[in-house]
Amino acid sequence: MFSLQGIFWSKKKQKPSESLPTGPIADAFKEYINNEIPARFIHTSNLQFVFRQDVFSIFQDRIAGVTEKQIQERIERLQSDPLASYQPRRDTVLREIIQEIVEYDIFSHHWDEMTGEPTFQDISSGKQPVSKFEKLAQFCETSRNLGHSLAWVDSCCIDQMNAAEFNEAIHGMYKWYANAYLCIVHLAESTSFSDWDRDSWFTQGRTLRELLAPKRVKFYDKDWKPFTLSETRDDDRKLADVITPLENASGIPKAVLIADNSQGVHGHTFWEIMSWASRRQMTYVEDWAHSLVGLFPSLADIREGQRNFPLLVKAIAEKDPSWDIFAWFGQPSLDHFALPSSPASYSGFEADLARDRVGVQKFTITAHGLSLTSLPPIPMELGSVAQPEGPGKPFRVTLKPRSDSEHSMGRFGTLVVECGSTRLKTIRGARQLAACVINHHGIRSRDKGKLVVGKDYICFLLYSEDKGDDETAWMKLTSDNLLRISCLGMPKTTAGDMVVRAPGTAGPDGFALSLVTISIQCPSN
Repeated sequence: MFSLQGIFWSKKKQKPSESLPTGPIADAFKEYINNEIPARFIHTSNLQFVFRQDVFSIFQDRIAGVTEKQIQERIERLQSDPLASYQPRRDTVLREIIQEIVEYDIFSHHWDEMTGEPTFQDISSGKQPVSKFEKLAQFCETSRNLGHSLAWVDSCCIDQMNAAEFNEAIHGMYKWYANAYLCIVHLAESTSFSDWDRDSWFTQGRTLRELLAPKRVKFYDKDWKPFTLSETRDDDRKLADVITPLENASGIPKAVLIADNSQGVHGHTFWEIMSWASRRQMTYVEDWAHSLVGLFPSLADIREGQRNFPLLVKAIAEKDPSWDIFAWFGQPSLDHFALPSSPASYSGFEADLARDRVGVQKFTITAHGLSLTSLPPIPMELGSVAQPEGPGKPFRVTLKPRSDSEHSMGRFGTLVVECGSTRLKTIRGARQLAACVINHHGIRSRDKGKLVVGKDYICFLLYSEDKGDDETAWMKLTSDNLLRISCLGMPKTTAGDMVVRAPGTAGPDGFALSLVTISIQCPSN
């Protein structure tokens, strides 16, 4: 175990070199230091701060040794590699070389609420209460034994009293984890893989990015023993004995865990990514946005004002519109009725409900409501109401399709809505009720959507206080469960172009309906 005795504590900065390399390669090096890594590190041998100007000095000799010939040779090697994941450019290759030179380890842990964590002020003042610094010291020793002199710790390497620095950290955190050589994870409640399902590290919102962003991750137990036999700096996530318990504890597929997510998660839907976050908690709900933003490649340039979770969802919707933005249930945001208050609302992810669905893609979220292009609403009526099963439990309201809708809309199953007494009163008092399907299938005609007999679909529950005029003033009713409705049969009469036949089959597998624009107003209460 690491000993705190003999550590030299100092606020003094290392003196930077007076002569730094010059030229295009040196300029790229300086740009990387100033924009792609943290403002300061901890030196693993003495727990002193190492600032950006010190990083220039530490690595300048190695940067000075990089030549244009080396850059060109790597470009040519990548161009001839059929497995290369990108088209190599000089700036990209040079950045990779610089990243390989500027190595640092980064820490991921569950914050100790009892003893607290060492802060920037603690390190700067030279105070060293042993209970606070033991974990930091052990992390530094572990990093040093793995061959690194620079390390970064969230609790003490950010001056949280400095607003500008804190803001930079919020926006740069994902790339800092992505650019680290290795992320060292301390599982303070685990001694074996069987403990992972109960370890708090896997339930923290901020540790989701700390699991996915780094290029390499190594796990240590509560006593700082590595979970893998190897003492090397390999990526534990790619080891056979780690990946299964890691999948189980995180709820994240193996393909994502072992992928390069340094530029965000690719090839997975918004709903699925949010479902991983829904298993986790955040002490302050406003922290969700900056903990999740790096996972979405489309939000590389997110603005500061979009830091709260509902506005993050809205920003994603504007840049990458997709129906699954609306695949949520539970408490709506105070910002907008069409947006959820936290990732917990996306916990209902089911792959079968997302597969091969085009769904609502045209929508506009405004201060006054929501306008979307979807299949026509399915008229519904109240069927039955089941009383709550106990204190704090919801009513179970069963809605059934109106019989007069089967002629033109098709045959559908019932819709079960879990809700409280106030929303039950709204359902009973509504003059019109309708299910709005949001994840229909696509066909060649962009002005139509397809439903398949035997499939389930996610929907909104709409209600109106109007009698049924041409322009119904719809409002959305939130529920405590994800609303789904089954397509049970074709419309009784269909136009010739309404039936959609599956390729290679004799009979119709579904039918198409023309898309319509639906305006949903802010609820009146």
